[in-house]
Amino acid sequence: MTDNRRLILSWAEQGFIQGDVEAALAATQSRPAKKEWFSFISQFLMWSGAVAITVGMIFFFAFNWEAMGRFAKFGLLESIMLLAAFIYSRLDDQRTSSTVSLSGMALLTGALLALTGQTYQTGADPWQLFAAWAALITPWAVIGRSSTLWLLWIGLVNLTLMLYLNTFRGLFGFLFREEDWLWLFLAVNSAFIVLFEALAYPGSPHGSSKQNVSDQESLDKNGLDIKSTPRYAFITLYNRQAAQVSALIAGVTVTWLAIIAIFDSNDEIWGLPVYVIWMAAVFYVYRYRVVDLVLLSGCVLSGIMVVTFLLGRMLEDMLDDGAFLLISMAIIGLSAAGGIWLKKLSQQQKALAQHTHCEKDQPSEEA
Repeated sequence: MTDNRRLILSWAEQGFIQGDVEAALAATQSRPAKKEWFSFISQFLMWSGAVAITVGMIFFFAFNWEAMGRFAKFGLLESIMLLAAFIYSRLDDQRTSSTVSLSGMALLTGALLALTGQTYQTGADPWQLFAAWAALITPWAVIGRSSTLWLLWIGLVNLTLMLYLNTFRGLFGFLFREEDWLWLFLAVNSAFIVLFEALAYPGSPHGSSKQNVSDQESLDKNGLDIKSTPRYAFITLYNRQAAQVSALIAGVTVTWLAIIAIFDSNDEIWGLPVYVIWMAAVFYVYRYRVVDLVLLSGCVLSGIMVVTFLLGRMLEDMLDDGAFLLISMAIIGLSAAGGIWLKKLSQQQKALAQHTHCEKDQPSEEA
């Protein structure tokens, strides 16, 4: 149904449908059905309930801090965590409800660590709280195979690194300037890209842009190709959201390094070369290996920013009206060219998806 809706809307954009698009959607039953609305509302309520319970526990302890003893606090919080673990044990894997249960346990773990630190006044640095939090939810992220948990884990790791560097101004005894921190974030998040792209399920639609599963008997209950199941399938992910977020963080970091190198070329001589190499690698992977319009859009935006700062640096001695006009025209031209290229690439991907959809709908001819 979703594919039919996208197909009809795509035809309407290309001018193939001259009549009423709504009538075409109604005739082909391409509008969301009651079952789809029920699924959406059910998932929304589950996630809202999990977040509400977690936040409610935190505010409950804050409001009743003096009235409750420490054993009552720990007992209540751990009882809810055990209840979430019990609910997860009774659910099937890879269901939204199981992911919600694990996510609730992960958030409550942070509340438990904060409660421990506040109750016993351990004097630990803030980065230790988030480091312990990330370490404790790692097994659950592996078991759950959920990008939601991995996104939380990525955020905790990056926050831990930032707080650690802000506290000690160095790592393993080496003192760093604030500009040098960016290299660490770039290295860490680039490693995350490799990790999560490797964990992307090869048999899923997100694992490869060129994959076409025609043998329906080789699909499991989730619509994934069993024949391409890797040996490490028990930890694979069904989408690439974790890799995308890691790539966006690394992209912001490497762009920042390039901008610093433009205005401080003496201290950051490697900023621009690393930027060019990193962007070239990302462009190759997400254009020719796994087509990702979101990350390609980020590459285009980053390139426009770096070119703009380069022009500003080159024309800094004559920043008059003509220089600003040149920079403005360059921004407009690059933005237009990037938008046209991305739109053309999007149309190509839609055409490829339509072609694949039509091939799947054709009945196989018996010999």
